[in-house]
Amino acid sequence: MHKRKRLPPLKALKVFEVSARLGSFARAAQELCVTQTAVSHQVKMLEEFVGGLLFERVSSGLVLTPLGQTIRPGIVAGFESFESAMALLPRPQPRSVETLIISALPSFTQEWLMPRLEEFRTQRPDIDVMVRTDYKMVDLADSDVDLAIRFSRADFGRDLKADLLSNEQVFPVCSPDILDQPAGSYTRDDLKRFTLLNSSVRMVHEPWMSWELWLEEAGFEHTDVTSGPCFSDPLLILRAAVAGRGLVLGRSMLVRDHLRSGRLVAPFSGWAKPILSSYFVVSTVQKARLEKVVALRTWLLDCAQREAAEGAGGTPPAAAQEASLDRA
Repeated sequence: MHKRKRLPPLKALKVFEVSARLGSFARAAQELCVTQTAVSHQVKMLEEFVGGLLFERVSSGLVLTPLGQTIRPGIVAGFESFESAMALLPRPQPRSVETLIISALPSFTQEWLMPRLEEFRTQRPDIDVMVRTDYKMVDLADSDVDLAIRFSRADFGRDLKADLLSNEQVFPVCSPDILDQPAGSYTRDDLKRFTLLNSSVRMVHEPWMSWELWLEEAGFEHTDVTSGPCFSDPLLILRAAVAGRGLVLGRSMLVRDHLRSGRLVAPFSGWAKPILSSYFVVSTVQKARLEKVVALRTWLLDCAQREAAEGAGGTPPAAAQEASLDRA
């Protein structure tokens, strides 16, 4: 059986081919994106392998020695054969990307969805998620929205598929900068020491989002709830709380990351109030069957379930105690 001769390193052969073609070690180094020292090292290695000099220096640069002229045609032909072989390979088809449009409230989008969405994009680069924010409820049957996150009661019609994303609780939160004792140690007598940040938005089916009714239901004596500033946007009222402007009624999903990072704390222990509205992942029955919708829906639900199992900062201390306000 014919024994195959040992071949020199492919890198050294490539350096030789480029240096011979350009007539310069410096230009060869530029084309190969290496240093000139690395080029010289590879040429010397090849010269030791073949047992002789391959280049001579002249005033115009480099010229091949007789030995270099002898081996060059075969080396050039070899690289041309490599290129021809690679050209026979089928070209990879560009991965098709589907666009998925999701609708959500601005507050939910900024405080929960966007900080987590990169995880889904990494898992599914073939799905381009376009997020639309609106305070109005989109008619899913008459729009190009594929999926919506809705904060409402579970009263969806037959034409919609809805999955519970998270039950919500409301509880007072504030910046730790305005506390003079540990979070969770304040009592109802301390409430008068806080400026209460108010929302001008009134949800008919969720009265506990209002300080007035919250305090009334909790059995407090008359407390001035108009002394603090009033906001029409949930994002603005949260920013005011983070900035140390006062105490705000925070929804668990919207304040989760703030509690986890320590930007907000719950000064009162056991003041979590379950509310009747929850976050749902909603789509039409027809679009619910689309693979891209199934993928995002599954990821959203898994993400929320993981955080619930980990107790990811979504509720205040002792939120499950009997001291919590009972569901109305």
